[in-house]
Amino acid sequence: PAAEDEAGRTEYTRELLSRFAFRAFRRPIDAPTLERLVALAREVDRSPDRSFEQSIAQAITAILASPRFLFRFEDSLTGRDDSRYPLIDEFALANRLSYFLWSTMPDDALLDLAERGELRANLDGQLRRMLVDGRSDRPIGNFVGQWLQTRDVEGASIDPLAALGHRKEYDELRELFFRSGRFRSREPQPDEPPEITRARDRMRDLRAIRELWNQDLRRDMRRETEQFVGYVIKENRPLTDLLDCDYSFLNERLAKHYGIDGVTGDELRRVDLPDGSHRGGLLTQGTFLVVTSNPSRTSPVKRGLFILDNILGTPAPPAPGAVPELEQTQEQIADQEPTLREVLELHRREPLCKSCHERFDPLGLALENFNALAMWRETEAGRPIDPSGQLITGEAFSSL
Repeated sequence: PAAEDEAGRTEYTRELLSRFAFRAFRRPIDAPTLERLVALAREVDRSPDRSFEQSIAQAITAILASPRFLFRFEDSLTGRDDSRYPLIDEFALANRLSYFLWSTMPDDALLDLAERGELRANLDGQLRRMLVDGRSDRPIGNFVGQWLQTRDVEGASIDPLAALGHRKEYDELRELFFRSGRFRSREPQPDEPPEITRARDRMRDLRAIRELWNQDLRRDMRRETEQFVGYVIKENRPLTDLLDCDYSFLNERLAKHYGIDGVTGDELRRVDLPDGSHRGGLLTQGTFLVVTSNPSRTSPVKRGLFILDNILGTPAPPAPGAVPELEQTQEQIADQEPTLREVLELHRREPLCKSCHERFDPLGLALENFNALAMWRETEAGRPIDPSGQLITGEAFSSL
């Protein structure tokens, strides 16, 4: 509890705010700033309707609104002649280390060494300590989350029944139930017609399929990519592993979703992929395949654009105005359900569309064997999928 006398309360206020500001500013607070904060808190504390805790909270609010908390300021070491390239001071070094390796403010060990002026002398030991700390995984998650948009997979709006081609069947079964008046009963009734019982059983199966696409599976997909990229970085693996390798990070749930046998348990770990596996590398992982899909189907356009922009670093130019939507093109094929390859081929006949689509369509169509849920498939609209193509640079390929 705070002291009752004015001097005791003022000293206690100074002690609390000094400690808090030191952590918030990531360096010692200068005396004039500290005294202004103490004066602010004491003015609030003297108000008849305010408490000591409220006075401290008012000063903390000012600290958290300060540019010194919101931004990282860097000072140079004083007393040096090499002013053209001066060394940053020890606190700035602690900040650079911590935000780079941990994505957060320095801990007590870094700040204590910086305060004693000994951090630079103990740099190797601190680097080793920080790299084995669990917080060193945070920058990888942040980096991958921005680069590969892994943050988006957990909120991706995907209709699993539509992605697997069951949406029409499910809606027809629901309509049958509503027409029959049986929709209020989840269990079979004694007087129920056989077709209603069969429909009920089928709807139960479809609901089970829908429930497999849950938050746990999405989280596994995000963690697969984070652990995979982290492994490539920390183990100094070749960068080519990012696109072509024979391993990934799976648990039982994700392996089952991918159609890979022999993986048990909830923990994600490095798994060697079986011979002939269609997996391997970022472009076959759930995060990429899901975030580049539409809610009800794959999107070769999104996948191709993503590869150009995020993998190859050669983004396509913005689409010109008045470009017809893909759905408008699809309406021109009325005699059968078209594949996306057929729709895109028709779409590219438009002069406005061809120059852009010939850049990214072959890349996206090469991945059409993976549906919007990142599951492998052999057919689309009842016909075999053709993943072959030719790049804009002239190279032809037959499969991914």
